[in-house]
Amino acid sequence: MDLNFAETYAASLLADGERIIRNQRQHWFGLVFRWGLGIVLILVGVGLFIVGGWLPGDGFLGTIRSVAGIATLVVFVAGLAQMVFAYFEWENDRDVLTTRRIIQTSGFINRRAADSSLEKINDAILEQGVIGRIVGFGSLDVMTANVSGINKMRFLTTPVEFKKDMMEAKHALEMGVASGRFVDAPLRAEPIVTSSPMGSRSPEMQPAATYASTPTPPAPAVAVAPPAEDVTATLAKLAELRDKGVITAADYEAKKTELLSRI
Repeated sequence: MDLNFAETYAASLLADGERIIRNQRQHWFGLVFRWGLGIVLILVGVGLFIVGGWLPGDGFLGTIRSVAGIATLVVFVAGLAQMVFAYFEWENDRDVLTTRRIIQTSGFINRRAADSSLEKINDAILEQGVIGRIVGFGSLDVMTANVSGINKMRFLTTPVEFKKDMMEAKHALEMGVASGRFVDAPLRAEPIVTSSPMGSRSPEMQPAATYASTPTPPAPAVAVAPPAEDVTATLAKLAELRDKGVITAADYEAKKTELLSRI
């Protein structure tokens, strides 16, 4: 199986003009957690093997020894199969941050994708225990205005950086909507959950209703020049977003020209 399938699958879910900022799988500690059942089964198989070795090979105890040998093989194979299956699940489950939303993909036979738009995010709670701080993982609970969508992201690699990039992408998206740059962009009004077999493109991933489908007359307003300090701070923030790839160089130059023209 192509281990890059998870990355290509996430890329196939993108809308026009949408770009991936982060595409990462769970921390390796999450893989160990998934292996819990398989490890228990293998330990049980080892125990049965040891007990069977103590029993004599004839009589009633010999029958028990034969049964224990068969049970050892079954339990050991079941534990090994569970660990292999858990590995491929861990490899293909991804937490993806784009310029417009967060996407969680899961499964490697039957695929599932859940997403929440950045503009719907109200808050995000970051949790890191002692082991998480030492090893380098945490949980991020993204809260939105909708009952469905992204749940808690567990065993998240570099959770602090993920949250920072998410909030910066949300801010950049809100600035783009406010300035009218994303009027015709296919932003989603609701988070969407899709399922599809491996290798097929989900038919539900189509552009949803856009912002401002019909033009509205602008309200009369008095133009007030912003202070030079505010313009300088805004330009510095835009430059940081441009360097991180959240906005393009053309977007930066257009916004820079607009801000300077107001002074």
